[in-house]
Amino acid sequence: MTRRTEWPEASDLKEDPQRRVAELSSLYEAARTLLGARNHAQVASRMVHSGMGVLGASSGAMFVCDDRGRYRLIHAAGLDEAERGEILPMPPAAREWLLREGGFLASAAGGARGLGDLRDRLTTTFNVAIGAAVADAHGLLGLLVFGPRLLPGDYDDGHLALLDALAGLAAQALASRPARDAGADGGIYPGEGAARGGTRGPSRELDALREAHPPLAAMVGESPALLETCQELLAVAPTPFPVRLTGESGVGKELAANAIHELSERAAGPFEVVDCGSIPRDLIESELFGHVRGAFTGAHRDRRGAFDLANRGTLFLDEIGEMPLPLQKRLLRVLQEARFRRVGDERLIEVDVRVVAATNRDLHAEVRAKRFREDLYYRLSVFSIRIPPLRERIEDLVPLLRHILKRQCKELGVKAWEMDGDVIGALAEHAWPGNIRELTNLCAALSVRARQDGHITREDLDHVWRRQHGGEDPPWSGASRAPRGRLGEWVLAQARAARFNLIEAARVLQRRKRSGQAVPLTERSALSYYLVGEVLRALVESEGDAEAAAREVAGSEDLTPKVLSRVHKVIEVLRATRGEENLKHCFGKLPAGYEDILQRAQRAVMRG
Repeated sequence: MTRRTEWPEASDLKEDPQRRVAELSSLYEAARTLLGARNHAQVASRMVHSGMGVLGASSGAMFVCDDRGRYRLIHAAGLDEAERGEILPMPPAAREWLLREGGFLASAAGGARGLGDLRDRLTTTFNVAIGAAVADAHGLLGLLVFGPRLLPGDYDDGHLALLDALAGLAAQALASRPARDAGADGGIYPGEGAARGGTRGPSRELDALREAHPPLAAMVGESPALLETCQELLAVAPTPFPVRLTGESGVGKELAANAIHELSERAAGPFEVVDCGSIPRDLIESELFGHVRGAFTGAHRDRRGAFDLANRGTLFLDEIGEMPLPLQKRLLRVLQEARFRRVGDERLIEVDVRVVAATNRDLHAEVRAKRFREDLYYRLSVFSIRIPPLRERIEDLVPLLRHILKRQCKELGVKAWEMDGDVIGALAEHAWPGNIRELTNLCAALSVRARQDGHITREDLDHVWRRQHGGEDPPWSGASRAPRGRLGEWVLAQARAARFNLIEAARVLQRRKRSGQAVPLTERSALSYYLVGEVLRALVESEGDAEAAAREVAGSEDLTPKVLSRVHKVIEVLRATRGEENLKHCFGKLPAGYEDILQRAQRAVMRG
């Protein structure tokens, strides 16, 4: 018999009224976010993000039973290794146990007995700490699971009851909505849409989202990465919780923050922006909270701060990693109590402000280095959305060019722009370290050079690049052909752009080759062999230190854990292999040029 979810009783409110009211409010918010969900994928996305918010979880995932009785992953957040569409084996005994128990703690003895091998799969692959069956009278519809808490303290019975209620909402939403939108596959189960015909790609899904939610029009592009970002923005916008946006400089974090504001109930209120990195440290407190006349030298009149100005709206704190430690403590208190004092004032001012924070730093590393408060990090990390860099959404290059040049066309009075195909091909070769901001600046210079006839040639592009970079040769002049001695470096750049998903990297390179670009490698296996060579090189340079080698290969803190497993596999082979011939045999497909590096890497690992 299916276990029915029980909502908190009125008598429970007497035990811990503040917590119970907060839980009821959270359930209301979760139910409200489901109203706009059109299919199972959108239900899963909103339930995962709502659950992470109300539980304070570090990650979340939702599996849904398909028409063949298989439980597929249709949405995950905070899990880099999880692949959408992945099938979760569901033994009959585990299914029956889930239907009886409903919610469970993965660490509990009952969970170990009831789930059997399934528990090991959930904890090792999906980092599950707590979960609940999504079920109705017809059986097990799916599974909603979450990782360990970001907030202090472990999960308790109250969290289990709350998750049970969330799973009940999910069951009702799944039962009342189709698996996919009519006439399209909805992008839920990979491969099914192509088999049935009428595939709905990311571009069409994005068009539909923008039509239904006009604030997303500012998010220009048609790539899968942008679609996922927009879905996450939609999921978090209706909630009252803080949001942390991460991503490199120039990716458009302020646009994303504004979209969250415009999609929320606060859209009629103000949207205030404070750049914590550009304001002098001795003035940022006044910028945030305001001051009264005479509070300090130069304070000639009362001044309202950003929190006051953003009342009943949204405050976007850009580059929050630059905020001084003493001010971080005060910010935490304001977030907790929703009130503050102006500098030099004794009166308390109450405010209703939602905070969206952004940074291009690794805040977790900043916490470890004692440069950022741990309690503030957890407070801001209820929802975390990564805005992908341009190199990971290179499919958006042409739509972005069209959008930027159209705007500049209007400013310069040019009726239309025309761009040669080899210009677009060259731009697609660039890694765009400055992201969309760099692209916008380049387009501005190109538009000025070509404003007479609106025609942009490869000569124009090369001329503008050299002028902006002190005569330096453009990266597409030879880097795309990757000289033999630098091919490993080129492969490493492609792997980083695809977040070390070599299948995706191969797909991108194949598309580029079909468009006529010069691409030296497109096979996943070849990319893998060169990547092993670069791991060996990093082990030599780090003198056998696995973590240092992983950081070097990853190129960024957030990718290091994903690369570390690859490094450990290489180290295992190096340590287990004896003799030069056996070593060459084990690394028989290693590309030419890495022979000496292979020997040196083994020696470094053995010494380490």
